[in-house]
Amino acid sequence: MQDHSAAEAPLPVAAARGLDVIRPLPRRKVSYSFANLNVSLPRARHVHFEASIVTTLLRLMVWLWSAARFLFGNLGDIIGRRDTEQRRAVRLRRIFEDAGGTFAKFGQLLSIRADILPYAYCAELGRMLDQSPPFPAAEAIAIVEQSIGRKLEEVFEAFDPLPIGSASISCVYQAELLTGERVAVKVRRPGIGPLIAADLRALDWLLILAETLTIITPGTTRGFRQDLQSILFRELNFRTEARNTDLFRRRAERRRADVTAPLIFFQYCSEEVMVSELVSGVWMWEIMAAVDSNDQEFLAKIRLQGIEPKSLASALMLAMNREIHQEPFYHADPHPANLVVMPNNRICFIDFGAVGRFSTRSRKTFRELSYHMIKGDIGRMVNASIGLAGPLPPVDVEMIRRELTKIYADWVYTQKSRDAEWWERSMAQIWLGTMEVAQKYNMPMNFETIQYFRAAFCYDSIVNRLNKDLDVAKEYRVFIRQMARESRRRMRRRLRTRLLGPTDRDYLAIEELGDLSSQLLFKLQRGVEDPIIHFKNVVGKIAYIARLLLRLGYLVAAGFGVALLSDTLSRSWSGRGVDWDHVWSRLTTFGWVQLLAIGVALVVIRRIVIRLSAPDSGPDVYRS
Repeated sequence: MQDHSAAEAPLPVAAARGLDVIRPLPRRKVSYSFANLNVSLPRARHVHFEASIVTTLLRLMVWLWSAARFLFGNLGDIIGRRDTEQRRAVRLRRIFEDAGGTFAKFGQLLSIRADILPYAYCAELGRMLDQSPPFPAAEAIAIVEQSIGRKLEEVFEAFDPLPIGSASISCVYQAELLTGERVAVKVRRPGIGPLIAADLRALDWLLILAETLTIITPGTTRGFRQDLQSILFRELNFRTEARNTDLFRRRAERRRADVTAPLIFFQYCSEEVMVSELVSGVWMWEIMAAVDSNDQEFLAKIRLQGIEPKSLASALMLAMNREIHQEPFYHADPHPANLVVMPNNRICFIDFGAVGRFSTRSRKTFRELSYHMIKGDIGRMVNASIGLAGPLPPVDVEMIRRELTKIYADWVYTQKSRDAEWWERSMAQIWLGTMEVAQKYNMPMNFETIQYFRAAFCYDSIVNRLNKDLDVAKEYRVFIRQMARESRRRMRRRLRTRLLGPTDRDYLAIEELGDLSSQLLFKLQRGVEDPIIHFKNVVGKIAYIARLLLRLGYLVAAGFGVALLSDTLSRSWSGRGVDWDHVWSRLTTFGWVQLLAIGVALVVIRRIVIRLSAPDSGPDVYRS
């Protein structure tokens, strides 16, 4: 034990000396209680909806009924000897339009998947109009008031109850704020989230069943289903759309570009409501129609506002190149109904629900492809376009390269021809040809590339209709010169800062360069020591077959286990067991059990054949 008397002894000694040592000292009064302090870090909300089994089953019936309409309609055409691909495409579009809701968005997304559907289907689905009857204005007002947290009259001077736009996901109303600004109020449809979730879940069931029965090659729809879910749920989050719109606008203003986007009023925005500037101008589709019909009266009228179609085409081409090569994201759906032309050829982009982004690798590959297009180097154009597909399964790349070489060669020679039509010189011919080759040879295309093809197709169709003599290569060279001038200004500023010696970032870069050199040496050493012949594909196929058979064995064993457990429980509870003689007779007598076993065996054999038929990796097969 410790003796505490020594510690207590100084107190009377200090008091005896008359030293006033032990006394209260002043301290700061704490303003807030630590117990009431919230130290948790808030997290960003992600819009996600769940669908009940009942709702999903009901939507599944809608999907099945739509599929039946399509199949039996095609069958009737075959019997009537009037079956064509165009009629089937038109039928599919009308079925999607009749079903409405998610089907409208689903059809729009399928319209860009020329790697999955024939071009006739994509072109027809691209004509789909996302129009739905508006929901009651009282519901929209209730949603706006709940989102803002204030009464309508406390924010708006006027609110028009008749929407100026009504789509499958939202309705758009025009209004005037108390501060005088005219705004567009975008309101999400009530109940659309759970409905889309139910449709996505029902579609998952159908596609997984089709893959299981090998109607569709197993594993081919997983990426498509994930992309579809990500896009649709992202479009339901109006706060994200508002941020994309604002970022696009601010970056365009900083560059003093000829493009812009509506001003966002963030204080009134939420996941369900977006309030933005109501932009006035001429719709792009109006100008395109006037150019196509040579409406000189309309063209003269817009020229008074400083709008000239050919200059507009060049400005739009420059905007596309900037978005693709410089910006953090680009407008992924620049169709004419999303472009408003303001005075002096200023283009305002609206509806940023769909935006595209590039990985660093993809952006560099696109730059390489664009460079080789300008040079007319067909072989390197083909190699770059194959690289856009990303990691590939075993495919016959030599045949793909031959097909793409023909497509790119035709396009390059058409550019040099004097009698080619504008649509022949369009880059859309390249994108569509690449998609058809991907579909023919089962070459998967990542969604990043497909989304870019869709955006480039929209840009290309607009600029070529505005100016049929537009030289794509010349416009790209103009963009490169501008980018070079901007780069020169940046480099001059950096050089001026380095006149007194390297900066701290320079030393950091030198250190990172040394580390990279070491890593390259190690990688080179590993590459030299690796064996030349790899058996990865053969082993992978054997492992796949073994896993498939093991799973089947596990299911059979689980079935026998359940049967034995049922027999044991039945004997212990009721004294009667399973009649194994009857079970054995049913198993050995041809009937539904044998039919089920034959069906399972056929599916397993087909999956094995599909896996074995994939070519091995070798000199003529590209694997990334």
